[in-house]
Amino acid sequence: MKKLMSICSALLILLMSAVAFANVDISTGVVTAEGVGAAGQMATNGYRAAKVDAMRNLLEQVGSVRVDSQTIVRDSIIESDIIRTQINGVVKGAKVINEYQDSSGYFHVVVELPVYGETNSLASAVIPKREKVDFPEPEVFAAPAQTSTTTVITSTTITTPGGSPVPSAPANNNAIYTGVIVDCQGLGLETAMAPGIFDPNHKVVYGLQNFSHDQIIAKGYVGYSKSVSSGVERAGSNPLIIKAVRVEGFCNPVISEADAVKLLQANKVSGFLNKANVVLVK
Repeated sequence: MKKLMSICSALLILLMSAVAFANVDISTGVVTAEGVGAAGQMATNGYRAAKVDAMRNLLEQVGSVRVDSQTIVRDSIIESDIIRTQINGVVKGAKVINEYQDSSGYFHVVVELPVYGETNSLASAVIPKREKVDFPEPEVFAAPAQTSTTTVITSTTITTPGGSPVPSAPANNNAIYTGVIVDCQGLGLETAMAPGIFDPNHKVVYGLQNFSHDQIIAKGYVGYSKSVSSGVERAGSNPLIIKAVRVEGFCNPVISEADAVKLLQANKVSGFLNKANVVLVK
């Protein structure tokens, strides 16, 4: 019996280690955690113990949220006493969304913390303030002119990891787009609070620096979905759809130079990037 308990304990430690290093998906816009209180005690004490356990688990979940390509929240907590205090504060203010006692008598409490929001959100605790800059001009990403040929390229083609060609976004200078969907399916994209969209030369097309701190805290500047056809309401009724060529740094889509130009030209017409009408598809 003791040997079995030792084995179970070892497995539990390994499982907790795996969870600790797994990045938490923030596609839903919230981080949730559940706590359990022992059976055989008064309900008040049981739910109190479960809530304490839930808060501990929530703190662990929050620590594994990716901020950007180089940082998870746990790194920020380690590096800054101020952020540690802020994180502890928002976790303590997490909302209880469910509590119940199961058939075995154990007490359960589920808590929820919003990723974005002006009050008591994860973003308010970890997103740094910085100077806002304008979106780059489309010409910054245009490929050098070819003087040896008169061929006009109106569209480009990229290849998926499986080898099948996928057309890039159509060239339509007259279209009025309401947002953009960047399709990263099959490229291993992870969710993050502060990702960036880059071109193949690592020039920033879209990112944290393009928004005020208040804008980011309120609703973030990207949304996530698992499909280009559902869960993409953030991009509006007529989104520009672009296929990423790869993902860098876990969370940063890379798009072709031609698609970077199309994206920024389309934004000049309707300003959807300024409204953060951007969805990344995992």
